[in-house]
Amino acid sequence: MENKEKLEIVGLDEKPKYWDERYMDGIEKMTPRMYDVLKEEDVRMQVRDGVTLAVDIYRPDTEEDIKFPGLVAFSAYGKSIQTMDRISMQFKTVLFDHTIEAGDIYEYVKHGYIVVVPDPRGIGKSEGAWDGLYGRQEQEDCYDVIEWTAALPYCNGNIGMIGISYFSILQPVVAALQPPHLKAIMMVEVVDNMYHHNYPGGVFVNRSFMYTDFCPDVNSMSTAERTYTTEELKARIEKRLSDPDINHSALYSGILNCWPPRNQTYFFDMLLHDDDSDFWRERSIESHPEDIKVPMYLISEYYELGRFSQGPFFLFTHGDMSVPRKLAAPEEHDALHLPHRIMTPEYLRWYDYWLKGIDTGVMDEPPMKLLVRGINKFRYEYEWPLARTQWTKYYLRDGGLLSTEKEKDEHVKPTVLNHKSPYEGGSNETYAVPNVVFRTPVLEEDVEVTGPIVMHLMCAIDKTDANFTVMLNDVPPEGEGRPLNLVTGNLRASHRGLEKKELKPWELNNDHTRKVPVVPGEINEYTIEIMNTSNVFRKGHRIEVEVKNYDANPYHWMVQLPNSQDIEYKIFVDSVHNSYINLPVIPYSDEEQWIR
Repeated sequence: MENKEKLEIVGLDEKPKYWDERYMDGIEKMTPRMYDVLKEEDVRMQVRDGVTLAVDIYRPDTEEDIKFPGLVAFSAYGKSIQTMDRISMQFKTVLFDHTIEAGDIYEYVKHGYIVVVPDPRGIGKSEGAWDGLYGRQEQEDCYDVIEWTAALPYCNGNIGMIGISYFSILQPVVAALQPPHLKAIMMVEVVDNMYHHNYPGGVFVNRSFMYTDFCPDVNSMSTAERTYTTEELKARIEKRLSDPDINHSALYSGILNCWPPRNQTYFFDMLLHDDDSDFWRERSIESHPEDIKVPMYLISEYYELGRFSQGPFFLFTHGDMSVPRKLAAPEEHDALHLPHRIMTPEYLRWYDYWLKGIDTGVMDEPPMKLLVRGINKFRYEYEWPLARTQWTKYYLRDGGLLSTEKEKDEHVKPTVLNHKSPYEGGSNETYAVPNVVFRTPVLEEDVEVTGPIVMHLMCAIDKTDANFTVMLNDVPPEGEGRPLNLVTGNLRASHRGLEKKELKPWELNNDHTRKVPVVPGEINEYTIEIMNTSNVFRKGHRIEVEVKNYDANPYHWMVQLPNSQDIEYKIFVDSVHNSYINLPVIPYSDEEQWIR
């Protein structure tokens, strides 16, 4: 049977770009689009402590005595909006709505699935008090929704989970609780470490401020208020307010000065916990990946902010390795559209296999497929980092040069970066973030960089603490556009690694559980994690490393907190103090690895 005929059977007009012509055996066995949709709204269910949740159920409208597998979509964005009738809108467009993330619910039902979408406790029409994102309460409530769904009279007892971002970040920590009827998960955007999602390298990013607007919470209380005594809580607030960077923000200090702390409760928790701690570990799969016992499909988007490019690769390489898993990196985050439909055929293929027992061929493919940016082609891989990686040190050199050759002169003066407080200066000034840039000469041939990246920066600062932001950019030929930021890395200087030990090229040993002040003027080595990427720097382009205090990105609601003090950075580029970025250069790929 021709592949075109197989696609027609399951109702697809064209082959998804991430499907390979060679691995489409079994596509024709997938459940075709054959059911109408029946919606049951505001169904009431109780979780283990007696709190009642409101749930919407979407199921196939059929009189046949058939039981279907269930898909649970769980987030605090509210159930009512998840099936709004609208076209998909691209990220960064004016009308983009970040909260419609459950996916193509009607499409799943038409292919023979029950979809259950609750309002979590304290959200929308549900009882109780919301406890913020991803905490133990939310995990246990989602567990209970999964088991309740499995017991529905028209469910076959096999449950999966759907949705991107919030919906996906919750999946692994719920799976780690091992609900008996959860049989597989599929995640688009996975976070391994929630601390670094909000404090990358210890640098504060206000990404969680947006959840107050995104989540229709009718009753909420912070985890901190539930956890600490009044005296402990007030002491923690006072300590956090003593940070001059926080005190330069009316928003942050205003939230911390509320009593009782019922304004922006999840963001309040995030502000209060500025070091890695049990608060973050409870919400992070990084601390216990071995507890996941169900098959995982991990989707990574290329994104310059957050952990979305780290989490999938962490779960691919950690935990119980007998658990089946697949990984795909199919698109850039800026290409994201909501409602999210690009991966719907892959969801159906995955869950037909694991929840219906249909051999769709999804497990016949190699375990990893990556979109290689720069050339925009898909390729199969088997491990991470790639076994054929040539770890190549690109040294920061005098005059803004980035070179694979080390400096030979020990007397070269350091490169100086002067960070100026953005809170000072004329009110009508356009503030540009001070930076220093290091570029390779024009490339004489293509250079592919695929894998994890670490920056080793030899630097002295004139204060006891400072932010580092490092950006890896692809610089096109003159006149062909601006440099493209591929990935970013951050580190708070007081979180530097103090323990010296042998590390693999992609490893770090920074300590984010405490702050150790820097001795002003002391030269330290700062190892900075740069996010995973896959990109071909084309012939005629240049590789660029940019260093600054913070990233003034275009997301006005997701901003790194700059240091409020002026800071002088001396970046050492001499032959004794080598500053370099260790890039995973891929020397070749077999023709058979490329997706057709």
